[in-house]
Amino acid sequence: MKSILKLPIILWCFVTLVVYGSVWVSPEFFKYSGLVSLGIPFILIFNLLFFIFLLLSKSKRAILPAVLLLIGFPFIKSTFSLNRTTEAPSSFHVMNYNMMRMNKGNEKDMLKWIVSNTSDIKCFQEFLGSKSVIKAISENGKYNSFVGGYANSYAIFSKYPMVNKGVFYEEKTTNNILFADLKIGKDTLRVYNVHLQSMNINVDQEVIDQKEFDKKYETVRRKFLTGSVQRTAQIKDLLEHANDCNYPILIIGDFNDIPYSYNYFKISRKFNNAFERAGRGFGFTYNGKLQFLRIDNQFYNNQLDALDFSTLNDIDYSDHFPVVGIYSISH
Repeated sequence: MKSILKLPIILWCFVTLVVYGSVWVSPEFFKYSGLVSLGIPFILIFNLLFFIFLLLSKSKRAILPAVLLLIGFPFIKSTFSLNRTTEAPSSFHVMNYNMMRMNKGNEKDMLKWIVSNTSDIKCFQEFLGSKSVIKAISENGKYNSFVGGYANSYAIFSKYPMVNKGVFYEEKTTNNILFADLKIGKDTLRVYNVHLQSMNINVDQEVIDQKEFDKKYETVRRKFLTGSVQRTAQIKDLLEHANDCNYPILIIGDFNDIPYSYNYFKISRKFNNAFERAGRGFGFTYNGKLQFLRIDNQFYNNQLDALDFSTLNDIDYSDHFPVVGIYSISH
């Protein structure tokens, strides 16, 4: 009987380790690695239930799922956080928001909320770059602004002076990265406003609607795989650019990737994630039918300390929730 049980246990260990290991495999090398990574939360849940069952059964085999959960701890950490808010005498607030180009029919309410938000730095993706919107958020010069990219779809607003700024890709590229160097006292902060490649998948229809999903499965699959590869290339450009910067660095925005992906862990290996270090709960940022997605992030280097991080899930003017991080510069 014991020998019969050994084979499925060995197979399960192998499957678990393969799925865990997918975050180390670039989609440029194996395009399906992103699809394999989607299985990580299910693997974690199964191992947790398996561990509880064996523990209650007083089986010595409980050590096996316990070890697998221990190996998967980095994924648990990227899923759920339980941190305390800390304080510092000198700190600044950073807000990030994918505005969905204000096309949800609530433009006035959204703009009113954005203006009322007192964050020192505000970064937007899918920004509606009209003169009236820029003027309102700038509050007649209270904020310095940098708007660029395709159709002025990206923006950085800062109470601090901008001493340098730039755009990564040509304006015809719908997904882009902006950066700005901000003078905060004697220090200079580099901020990257990121909107990585969208998958152009209508989640509510092409994923949630079973009939529509069955009909468009091949299209959805192709979009997912293509998007993963393109994001990998963009992250490579981003990390190479950031590698030449000696300032404290913030990388924030809409990453269009879940925390169980090569792309997420590629950044995490060099930068800290504010949700993991200073957030609480699950921190889901997608405001749609798939409400368990966290695709908006703030990463920072070791020259900064994250004091707090929160998802404002009561602000539902877009298909994303805004996120706010509080930081101080390490000295």
